[in-house]
Amino acid sequence: MSDIIVGTEGKTSVLTLNRPEHHNSVGGALFGELIEAAEAADADPDVRAIVVTGAGSSFCVGLDAKTLMDNGPSGLDVGELGTDGAAGRTGNPVLPYEARRVDHLGVGRWVARFTQLGTPTVAAINGAAAGGGFALAMLHDIRVMSRTAKLATSFPSLGLTAEMGLSWILPRVVGHAKAFRILTRGTTIGAEEALDLGLVDAVVEPDELLDAAHEFARPFADVYDRSVRTTKRLLLQSAESTLMEQLEREWVAQRLLMADPRMAEAMEGLRRRLGK
Repeated sequence: MSDIIVGTEGKTSVLTLNRPEHHNSVGGALFGELIEAAEAADADPDVRAIVVTGAGSSFCVGLDAKTLMDNGPSGLDVGELGTDGAAGRTGNPVLPYEARRVDHLGVGRWVARFTQLGTPTVAAINGAAAGGGFALAMLHDIRVMSRTAKLATSFPSLGLTAEMGLSWILPRVVGHAKAFRILTRGTTIGAEEALDLGLVDAVVEPDELLDAAHEFARPFADVYDRSVRTTKRLLLQSAESTLMEQLEREWVAQRLLMADPRMAEAMEGLRRRLGK
């Protein structure tokens, strides 16, 4: 049975993490199949949004606890977490042992692929999102959370630190001080607190979660796809740019979009709607 269930709702691709017996922990083929399904959806011109949710009672609880316990406190090679190995199939190339020892990215290569998706992504957080699962949720452009779900960093209780870009994402979402408190706390974050902190965009009842996620995704079907993709790329680039660099990027992007024949079609549609 596949670790990812791929479905379609209109112009939205729905990807369901499908290891409910393991609380959708990272293992098996979960990450490998997820990135492959997301990249396939991203390459499909008929797909305008991607919704990711979890089967069962959890969204994703990060690395399988059994993997950590089976390897003991010092027996897990952290280099394997970025390639096919201890954490299951990630979809990244398997590196030889020597290369893993000097690898400076690890699972970051997987994160880089996910953040390069041009299609807007929506996380429908149906249950616990902990550790790497919390990081996965935060990688999405929009996050909708069930009122009964919980978020947790999990790292301090294991003597670990942030991973999968959380130390970069969280300060940009909630600010430095709040990011520090979130990453170093040992308690869970409920839905209402997550909304107050700005970690999620909406909190809804469990039976309304997917409908709410689709409501966030649906508008992307009615706007110019290249515009959305360009905006997403500009926002990602802005985090490492000066104002002058970003002004130049915006100007170049706007000129390219205005030269696209589909922009003229969109303007003609606007004229018709305005009756001019």
